[in-house]
Amino acid sequence: MPTNSAYNKMTILHITPHLGGGVGRVILNYLNTVKDSSLFRHKVACLDYANDNALAVAKKIKLELADKLSSNQERLITMISEADVILVHWWNHPLLYDFLVRVVLPPCRLVMWSHTAGFKPPYVFTEKILKYPDRFVFTTPVSFKTKEVGKLSDKQKRSLRVVWSTGGIDHVKSVKPKQHKGFNVGYIGTVDYAKLHPNFLNICSKINIPKVKFIVCGGANERRIKQEAEALGIDKKFNFTGTVADITKYLAIFDIFGYPLNPDHYGTCDQVLAESMAAGVVPVVLPNSMEKYMVKDGLTGIVAKNEADYIKAIQDLYQDRNLRNRLSKNAKYYAAKTFSVTKMAQEWEAIFKEVLVTAKTGKRWPLKKSKRELLAKDVFLESLGEYGKDFINYCRAKSTNEKNKAEKKITKLKNSLLWKSRTKGTVHQYYSFFPDDKLLACWSDLISENN
Repeated sequence: MPTNSAYNKMTILHITPHLGGGVGRVILNYLNTVKDSSLFRHKVACLDYANDNALAVAKKIKLELADKLSSNQERLITMISEADVILVHWWNHPLLYDFLVRVVLPPCRLVMWSHTAGFKPPYVFTEKILKYPDRFVFTTPVSFKTKEVGKLSDKQKRSLRVVWSTGGIDHVKSVKPKQHKGFNVGYIGTVDYAKLHPNFLNICSKINIPKVKFIVCGGANERRIKQEAEALGIDKKFNFTGTVADITKYLAIFDIFGYPLNPDHYGTCDQVLAESMAAGVVPVVLPNSMEKYMVKDGLTGIVAKNEADYIKAIQDLYQDRNLRNRLSKNAKYYAAKTFSVTKMAQEWEAIFKEVLVTAKTGKRWPLKKSKRELLAKDVFLESLGEYGKDFINYCRAKSTNEKNKAEKKITKLKNSLLWKSRTKGTVHQYYSFFPDDKLLACWSDLISENN
């Protein structure tokens, strides 16, 4: 293992598109946990911004943090050269892909940690991204089931690892149920149909429980969904709180954690689902890959088969307090054992030690065209791999008929809640970062709701 004579510690450089939100919380809580490590010292480089909270936490724990480095690549390259291990926090973000595709990295030991499960475009794995680093690490074992992983050779699969992503649960383990009126079914998280099930309001309206209240905590489209509830005449059953600073006071009054998510949601290691279990609030979820992995059906919560089964599960838990208590106790125990930042830190230490015995090597993104020819739309296409075929066909079209066919297929993407997002690696997000690219402008317009 190499040594760093100046500090007698190995330097781990974390590169992230930005630092804030859910992933930011995971990273910062991890760095706070390992700040006194005798083996490693950590630095963070953000391509875009670090939000005010991240900057404050970094100052408090004396973390070396630099942001907005997409406009200072020379400094970033120097940081990469000096570090012993590079840990890229990966998801489909325009600035990250632009950096990886365009820049030849100096010799380094490179690890990538995927903060997405990789099943749904535009948040997908490609053959190139899986082969690019020395180790590719999933946040959930579910990712091994993606078809891209299935196509890898046995040798390539041996470079894959898993470290469960968690922001920690210590802040909710001491939550005690608080006496309240009625029966509260709680939800915490993104209040948007990109995450929530599209039939969320309809599902809730069919739950037949006296004095039931659905407490929905979070943003960013809660006002719109609240207006939909008003139009349906069921708004009195709901309390839309908006974003909350302290979730513990809500977990204390939740009888059940009702978490019906969109089958195409982008989540991978759901922090609030872990928090609800750690607080002893029994989750009821639908059978999406992430939820099925996190919730052990009949042991730590209930994984409903479908919408009707979800409704029945919540009604059954209302009727059967003993069942609720048993699942609650199991959920607390399981969460404490599984979603610990300390456990996550131990797993990362093992990976760092493993990688440190290997030699540094240069990293170059495989391209068929020269860097000079590369446009922003090409970077976007690199992020999609085979999922970008309709966009590629649009570019290659040699006749009006061929272009119209490709255009129709691209336009259909506006029916996808994921593709309509202004973030999440969509063409809209790429266009927002690279507004001079004419094809990104065209494609963004095609997928626009106004089209």
